[in-house]
Amino acid sequence: MKGIAFVVGLFASALIAGQAQAQARGSGGYLGAGVMQVYTDNATEFAYLSIPAGGSADGTATGYKVYGGYVWPARFGFEVGYYDLGTFSAYTFGTKSDEFNTTALAFSGTFSLPINPSVDVLFKLGFAYTDVDYRCFSACGWPYVNTSHTDTAALMGVGLDWRIASNFSVRADWEYFGGVVHNVGSMIGEYDYSTVSIAGQFRF
Repeated sequence: MKGIAFVVGLFASALIAGQAQAQARGSGGYLGAGVMQVYTDNATEFAYLSIPAGGSADGTATGYKVYGGYVWPARFGFEVGYYDLGTFSAYTFGTKSDEFNTTALAFSGTFSLPINPSVDVLFKLGFAYTDVDYRCFSACGWPYVNTSHTDTAALMGVGLDWRIASNFSVRADWEYFGGVVHNVGSMIGEYDYSTVSIAGQFRF
């Protein structure tokens, strides 16, 4: 909760400070794609509760995202992105027995704050439609049956955009998906996902 409050505070401060620094540089449309390191405890908690003997799980996974958006001269904008938040597996005595794969379609409002001629700080707030697929590979049967659950989750993030050419930049983001709903049979829970990503971004 302290991390969420910190990001919200940064976002609010940037909105106020940015009004005096608003400029046309960096406005227009953009497209980007990148890779992510994703962190969540969905599989870890599943293994702890459901595989008490010999259970283990992934705490991190590799994912990717593709996104696009538009920035107006006043530095406000919007962004739409598709995220593959990776596959998290649970293991029974070292053999994969279950897995979770999560994807998200995200919609965000953005604000970018220039800190030097080449670098902007980007803030975002929004929401995402999430889809969590659970797959069972061994000892399957109710409640451990394959399921797919769609829902919504909150999204916030902060990043750095470094322009290395007039129409191309490298962007690093931290993004947080809060309250992603998982459903395994009758077991329903909410899990948070944190991501760190690096992306290439083309402006037009």
